[in-house]
Amino acid sequence: MTDTITKSAKTKAETDQIPLELQETPKTAGWLRLYESGRRRLLTKAPPQIETANEPKLQHGGKTPWGLITFVLLVLIPFLASLIYFILIASDQYTSEARFAVRSLADDGSSERVDTGIMSMQSSSQDAYVVTSFIHSAEILRRLDGKIDYRAIFQRDDADFLARFDKRGSHEDFLKYWMKHVVAYIDGPSGIIILKVQTFTPEDSVNLAKAILEESEKLVNELTVRAREDMMSSFRDEVERTDRLYQAALGNLNRFQQGSGLLNPTEQAQQKGTLLTGLLGRKLEMESQIFVLRQAKNTDSPRYRQLSLGLESINQQIDGIRSQITGGADASLANVISNFAVVETDRVVAEKLYEAARRNYDQAFAAALRKALYLTVFVNPALPEEALYPRRFLSPVLIMLGLLTAWTILALAWASVEDHRL
Repeated sequence: MTDTITKSAKTKAETDQIPLELQETPKTAGWLRLYESGRRRLLTKAPPQIETANEPKLQHGGKTPWGLITFVLLVLIPFLASLIYFILIASDQYTSEARFAVRSLADDGSSERVDTGIMSMQSSSQDAYVVTSFIHSAEILRRLDGKIDYRAIFQRDDADFLARFDKRGSHEDFLKYWMKHVVAYIDGPSGIIILKVQTFTPEDSVNLAKAILEESEKLVNELTVRAREDMMSSFRDEVERTDRLYQAALGNLNRFQQGSGLLNPTEQAQQKGTLLTGLLGRKLEMESQIFVLRQAKNTDSPRYRQLSLGLESINQQIDGIRSQITGGADASLANVISNFAVVETDRVVAEKLYEAARRNYDQAFAAALRKALYLTVFVNPALPEEALYPRRFLSPVLIMLGLLTAWTILALAWASVEDHRL
């Protein structure tokens, strides 16, 4: 009974709290029920917590501060570690620098300079790339192996453990380490090669740089000799081949001359032709005289008999010369001249071939000399006075900036993911 009275009183009190315009009437019954439903929902929610002076205030809504933790782990600690290493632990590294170029004596294309033999200096960029590639290759390590202990240079016990090369490292690992401490590159279109050698002592840097320059110069000389041999080998073979042909032709001509007994059958034929012409002239003269004596009926005179005997002798000589020149025998001068023409033609052709091959060889040799490579060093390795590496303050700052940038990007990405979840 008491509960019923209490509920009635409570209902009456709640009704009194309802604004006059929302009290239950036939028109406002629906609005009153909606108002009461919303009011009950609000009353069922937990009341807000009231902070007191004795209760500590919760940070971050009671969540773990992952941002601060990641900043310490990913940025602050690595920065402090790098700072300690570069300032207190890192060993000094000295750099020795050399500058050189690969040059060749090349014709500048001017006709005047060709006539005077003046050559111009031209840089060979392609050969410069060959030299830089050689310096960064395992071949130079093989060549330096018997001249300088390059592993001991980079495995010094007084160097810090991070900078020196591990004694247990393989040959491939050392080649990677070598490419970091021995740097060679071409400075733009000038073709100048800049060599930088970085070790733990000034003396080691200079000695190693000099050894590298020495091996590079040997490589350039080898390239020159190899290119010259490749260029000259074919011309040399042609000269030798044509020389053999020429010597064989000379041998055939010598044997022919010894067999025929004539040094030059053509000249011999010319001489016989001249002699034959003279004999024919005398024959005509004597025949004319004999004809005159016959007309004078002096055939019994001594003069007639003398002319007749002389004419007979001249006819024999003419027949002999004609048989030598145009006779059918194997030993006739015509056959000798024919065989001589063949032998002499072979000799002339072989001689011309040999002369052309020799001329080509001389021209190729001159071109090879103009293309000869050589290494010109105009900045020799110098003893460094101070260590350029490590950069004890700049390196930690750069590491700090890099870590901070990476951490900021990760934090922004994580915040973006969290926003999409909400």
